[in-house]
Amino acid sequence: MQDKIQNLLNYCFKDTDSIEFQLFLISVKCLLPFENKIGCLFDRDRYKKELELFSCYMERDDETISYWLQNKKPSSKSDELSEFKIIPVVIANTIWENTIEEVLKAVTFYTLNNNAILNAFLVTSALFEHLNDSDPERMEEATRERLINFSIKEFFAQIGMEISRNYMIAFERERIKLLSKPVLFDDYMVNNYRVLNYIFEKDDTRDSNLNHDEDKEDLIKNFSIYLYKLRKGLISPEKLIIPDKIPDIRECLKNPAFTHPLLGRCQVLRITGNTALVRNKSGLLRIRI
Repeated sequence: MQDKIQNLLNYCFKDTDSIEFQLFLISVKCLLPFENKIGCLFDRDRYKKELELFSCYMERDDETISYWLQNKKPSSKSDELSEFKIIPVVIANTIWENTIEEVLKAVTFYTLNNNAILNAFLVTSALFEHLNDSDPERMEEATRERLINFSIKEFFAQIGMEISRNYMIAFERERIKLLSKPVLFDDYMVNNYRVLNYIFEKDDTRDSNLNHDEDKEDLIKNFSIYLYKLRKGLISPEKLIIPDKIPDIRECLKNPAFTHPLLGRCQVLRITGNTALVRNKSGLLRIRI
């Protein structure tokens, strides 16, 4: 299973300095094992803290992130980066009901867009089945059955979020339209989502002639091991609790080395103008100060 996770991550993340990988890391850090059931919850409170810090070292703009930072609520925009936020949530959970609830908590943190939610549902189901060694036919069948039984009203009731009747009607209309398709995982879906491309079209030899980045491979391996341990329930939730008060990163940067609740141990390599170059266990961060 650990190799299966590692192969998936190696395919999905070619550049560990990318915004895609950074969003993956943030989601990993916001997974907290349940105390009374199997799996991991998506800790929205920690995610808010992570995202506010991320705004200081984010490498490129993203509409849904910018909207949340400005308004502190989800938008109605599509989310082109959603799959990278939900990959760790799916990997860390083994029960479907827990998996989809926690995934949708992550998705609806940013957007209430109907298609964004439905597409995330499909990606989640395919990856869930892939991790359980299902073939494409079984993925299609299981996903369609789950989509038939899915209630957006029940989901929002579970997380205590009020949604208008018009929103639910519009969502149901899109859900029924999706179910009317002869194939859920069609070429459009497979070609537009890296996870689905890996599951349905992967060629394990495609990078065999390229130079491998050992630092990247080691980093991916470490996170694969960590996610595998979360999936197996081998990590105590007490070890992942952070303090309520997060120190100002600008104050931390006054020291040559520091430990931050969200970034871990950090070393300041240099400060040039309004940018600090910092190294932690995940790599290099260019923090705007």
